[in-house]
Amino acid sequence: MQVLAHDVDSHEMIPGHLLGDVLGQPGRIMGKILEVTDQLRPDPSPTNMHQPSIEGDVKAVESDDIWKVKGPSAPSAIDLSRRVEVLDTMGIERQLVFPTTAIAAMMVGGMDDIAFKLRFGGDESMLEGMSRWDFRTSFLRAYNEWVTSDPVRADGRIRMVGIVPTSQNLDEMIETAKGLIDSGVRAVYLQADEPPGGFSPAHSSLDPLWRLFEEADVPVTLHIGTEFAFLDPRWSIAETFMDLFQSPEIPNTTIHMFATVHMAIDNYLSTMVLGGVFERFPRLRVGLLEVGAHWVGNAARRMDMYLDVFPGASAAKFSLKPSEFIARNVRVSPFNFEPVDRYIQDDPNLADVFCYSTDYPHVEGTKDSMKNMLAKVEPLGDEITTKFFRTNAEWLLP
Repeated sequence: MQVLAHDVDSHEMIPGHLLGDVLGQPGRIMGKILEVTDQLRPDPSPTNMHQPSIEGDVKAVESDDIWKVKGPSAPSAIDLSRRVEVLDTMGIERQLVFPTTAIAAMMVGGMDDIAFKLRFGGDESMLEGMSRWDFRTSFLRAYNEWVTSDPVRADGRIRMVGIVPTSQNLDEMIETAKGLIDSGVRAVYLQADEPPGGFSPAHSSLDPLWRLFEEADVPVTLHIGTEFAFLDPRWSIAETFMDLFQSPEIPNTTIHMFATVHMAIDNYLSTMVLGGVFERFPRLRVGLLEVGAHWVGNAARRMDMYLDVFPGASAAKFSLKPSEFIARNVRVSPFNFEPVDRYIQDDPNLADVFCYSTDYPHVEGTKDSMKNMLAKVEPLGDEITTKFFRTNAEWLLP
């Protein structure tokens, strides 16, 4: 079966030595951070973000290797004007484009001293007099300015994702969101590590933010990379977890990180569902991306179970069960090595939830992901195959 797919998770991947040309001072500083990172734990793969030999976005788009080439040398990793040719070659109609180094900047700003030393060596002189938090703020501001300069490309096929950084000042977050929406951004990325504005996502104080996104039909996404405040990084500080190379392309790479990366997202989703966010905002669109999908069915069953345990809770009086809110309002992209066919068979009521993503040009997207995922879902029938590769994603690509 041939399906023109939608892709709910891809990235830009501008190498460190070129970031200053795009993002100014914060980009130049990030280039230094990436260089130090490579010196501390050399990344032997083509996905290394410190590759000063890369002169620009010059690699030809070729059908034989477009699925296999990864990293900042991949076609359109640097120059998004070339992304349409990549999409046409892959057989993809529409795509969300997330940041790469902006995620690293959020990591730097959110780390404690122990984590910063483990991850980046601890030397703050490369920050040019800024605190880690100030560097994060300046980088994210510069990144959003770059995104809003051309937020939707190729008649809506390519959609740059803006960032609404977590702040203790909720008005600041709402103002950032308004600015992104007014600029034409069609999807936003929120951090899942700590309560937005200092409030639970279910608190009525957040209603103006959710209403803003619902009324504008702008999907809210949570993505891998900003879990430090949620899960103390000391859980991953052990000699046996240092066996994988470290690269901002895979944040804080350890086997422990991947096994627990969904926890912050699971918590955020549970808060929204049980706290009535989707009851109050039935058209709010939410995407949970690059955090795996193995946990989604269990989360839905767990929340449904607790309605029976606590029949007096507000959630027990909502118009839908938690699993039904998830099926209606939420989309999730599994890693391409996951058995998504089994997830759909185990929880057919969540068949509308799972969406295909390439993660292009990140290595986690794996090689030949479309072919491999098609082999998993095609035996489930044409309807499921079309849902997974195309129609489910349309909720995040209105």
